[in-house]
Formats: sequence, structure tokens, C-alpha cells
Amino acid sequence: MIRFTAVVPVLRVADVERCMAWYSEILGFSADPSPDVAPYDGCILRRDAAELMLRRTRTPIVRAPASHDWDIYLRLDGGELTALLDHTRRRTPLVRGPELMPGGQVEFELEDPEGHRICVAEVLDDATGFPLAVD
Repeated sequence: MIRFTAVVPVLRVADVERCMAWYSEILGFSADPSPDVAPYDGCILRRDAAELMLRRTRTPIVRAPASHDWDIYLRLDGGELTALLDHTRRRTPLVRGPELMPGGQVEFELEDPEGHRICVAEVLDDATGFPLAVD
């Protein structure tokens, strides 16, 4: 029987080194670049059970202007969203939130250096103080 062990998003980036540093600093991922020295062709990023890959592209990346589509949705547990939110907002601007969604999760969004939109979410035991999302 075939058993899949993970689904790993791959983000195409022009500058692996810059993005690798951003994901490490902002979201706490550890980085395993390839090759071992710059310039890097790619990188595996890991934190807890989550994995992302960065892959260098030589083709210019065209992102839709004012696109609010997510490239990554990070679901947390353990009540750590507030700590990550505080850490994150001191280091990079948020593009949305935090706000309490109709499904009960608190979400906030940010963008990496190359414009990939990341939504971070968690259902908190106490979401008091977070504004309700407005459609």
C-alpha cells in the first residue's frame, strides 16, 4: 500500500537566501538549503510538523496586483497564535488582521519578501479582544 507522509508546498522565489532568512526570523522555521553554500537553488523549511520548500526560479515571477489569494495557510494549535502575532508584527507589517472569523479561528495575514501571502490561524480558547471579521 502506498502511504503519503507529507504534502509540501513549493514556493518559487528569485532570492532563496533572503526568503530563507525571512521565514526563519519571522515564523521560526529552520532552514536546510541546497547546495550548502550560496547561491542556493532551494531550501527546505521546517517548524514542528510543518514543511515548506523554496525553489529558485530564473523566470520573473508575476504576481497579480492587489491579489488577496493565500499561497500558504498555517494552522496552529497550542494557544500560541498570540505570541507569534506579537513576534511577527514587531518585525514585518501585517496585511490583514488579526480578526476573529465566523468559523471561530483568529487569523492574520502577512507577505514574504517576494509577495507570497501567508494566512496564520488558530482556534483560541479565549478570543476576547480580537475584532470580528468584516466581509
